[in-house]
Amino acid sequence: MNNPLLITYEYPPEHGGVGKYLEAEVQHFEEKEKNEVVIIHAQEYEMPLWPQWLPLLWKTLGQLRKNKRNSIWLSHILPIGYIAVVYKKILKIPYRVYLHGLDLVGPRKSFWKSFWVRRILLNADEIIVNSNATAKLLEYYNIPSSLAHVHYPKIQEVDVKKYKITGDELRKKYKLEGKPVLLTVSRLVKRKGIDLVIQALPEVYKKIPNLFYVVVGEGDYSDHLKKLADNQKNIIFTGAVSEEEKYSWLSTSDCFILTPLDDPDDFEGYGIVYKEAQMFGKPIIGSKTGGVPEAVGENGTLVEPSNMEQITQEIIKKIK
Repeated sequence: MNNPLLITYEYPPEHGGVGKYLEAEVQHFEEKEKNEVVIIHAQEYEMPLWPQWLPLLWKTLGQLRKNKRNSIWLSHILPIGYIAVVYKKILKIPYRVYLHGLDLVGPRKSFWKSFWVRRILLNADEIIVNSNATAKLLEYYNIPSSLAHVHYPKIQEVDVKKYKITGDELRKKYKLEGKPVLLTVSRLVKRKGIDLVIQALPEVYKKIPNLFYVVVGEGDYSDHLKKLADNQKNIIFTGAVSEEEKYSWLSTSDCFILTPLDDPDDFEGYGIVYKEAQMFGKPIIGSKTGGVPEAVGENGTLVEPSNMEQITQEIIKKIK
């Protein structure tokens, strides 16, 4: 697979862990092989009617021929996997599947989607997963987890000292000088468990009354979280920020927390942001679900999912 075409719905400059994961995979390949990966942003070629991915089928063929590609890398097994199977059968083009966790959990609700996920995986030449926890999900489809290759997400190394100054500037901007800062960087969706942290804070304030909780990110759970935080003055929602500002917040925070839920209909495959927080030497609080323990490793603390008492206790321990 020395001339790959990557087809994905997520890739920088869009925010998100999947996009950053794929970007690192592409960069590693290009540095090692001294060859370019051609990228198709799948959402640009969808049509409003089913099958929405049909224009992508023809776009893929055009890019394979135009750029003389001899293999396909695909993220988001459905629907992109349909395209890979078509060209594997017709043109004998090998393909690699990248799996992130949620893409294996969602299809389990549908017989036909489960059927196609298994078929796509059985025809794949390579299966790449972001954690051992994600690999284990293959067993639902009667595919041994040992067939998957674990590629842990790679983080971009940054000059940590550089962000000390910009972190101090953020503290001035938000009037946080001398105050402990608890930080979450995440998409604001239900499965991330941010609501539990907000609900735990009143007990934390009894021990650390000047604590501020900064939530960086955006998502469809944003309004709910803000409403939940209405009666708390010590919570700041920044919305989406640049990579530079994200690193500045990581630099200036006193503790990083992200405690995803254990949801049978959802899945946390890994968590690049835990490694980014560790890069800045911050205490980490995660939860025992999905691939989070693999991301946190031995340099952080794990709580039971949805256990507000443990969340409260660990915040107090880490901040004090």
